[in-house]
Amino acid sequence: MSEPARYPESHPQVEELTDAADSLAPVDAFDPVIEAYKKDVDRTILRENLKLSPHERSEKFVSFMKSIWKLREIAERERRE
Repeated sequence: MSEPARYPESHPQVEELTDAADSLAPVDAFDPVIEAYKKDVDRTILRENLKLSPHERSEKFVSFMKSIWKLREIAERERRE
């Protein structure tokens, strides 16, 4: 039997977290690859979805998936005919 995972006994110290954060790129860093993708993303839809509660987002997803399954059923029926 394998040994269970061991978790640190103490939490990271503030200095450790600060050092880790310092190694990240600055928030305002310009990355041309990210900028190229951003032009094709409709952020208004993202913002609208983030206004919803997690439960509302889940309901929206379930509704979307039901629509997909209906479309698949219709496509399958059409293929058979």
